[in-house]
Amino acid sequence: MTVPPEEVLEIVAVQLGAKAVERGDHLLEDLGADSADLLNLVLALEDRLGTSIGEAEVAALETVDDVLRLVARPR
Repeated sequence: MTVPPEEVLEIVAVQLGAKAVERGDHLLEDLGADSADLLNLVLALEDRLGTSIGEAEVAALETVDDVLRLVARPR
């Protein structure tokens, strides 16, 4: 399922409580995400994508751009 980048950015912003997010923003450093925030983000993305996201994929998420690339991958 293809999710438009704008929708992914909105999901990230809502789940991390940010007013706006940029592609280069670091989830932890710039957006202040903690492990619970990342879990909620992954759950929201899985719900929207209709598929699960593996632990290795989650561990590799550092920036908003990483999230966009993850969502764009064929599943």
